[in-house]
Amino acid sequence: MDKSSRRAFLSATAASLAWMFTGGQASGAAPAIRAGAPCKMKGRKRTVDGVTFVCRTVKGKLIWRRTPVTAQVQVFTVRVLESAALELGGSKVVDVPVPSGGTTGVVVTRTDTGITALRVNCTHAGFPVARVGNVLECELHGSRFEPTTGAVLNGPAVSPLFRYEATESNGGIYVTVSNN
Repeated sequence: MDKSSRRAFLSATAASLAWMFTGGQASGAAPAIRAGAPCKMKGRKRTVDGVTFVCRTVKGKLIWRRTPVTAQVQVFTVRVLESAALELGGSKVVDVPVPSGGTTGVVVTRTDTGITALRVNCTHAGFPVARVGNVLECELHGSRFEPTTGAVLNGPAVSPLFRYEATESNGGIYVTVSNN
């Protein structure tokens, strides 16, 4: 066997092994696809590590953009307090687990008409509110809210507190939360 035949055989063997280990890519690394990286054909889609990218025209250039992900809304009801733990006109702050993980703070208030549950975060700067006298007050900037409805009484907040559905049954207080 002459030297050129051996060389051709070894080259072909090395190329075959490289092809097997790299999954057919010419180089060992797959081309980097990330949001904002240049692409070549408008409308082309690629999925990398479970994230789908689409080649789009932005400001006259073709670049990869992530496709929007639609999150599924998960709703569930959690027992947050015993009925006896909340007296008429009283409020308590409780941590409620959310479907996507973690917890969210909720202010639960008993009124003449039933139970109300409001998100504990002020709509102005997101700081927690606390019961001060007959109102819920933001500890940071002093916004005041009506504890039965979440309506703004004094600014700087302009939007009411987010309201959750709250029920009372079987000796417990239940709050319905979702991940959105």
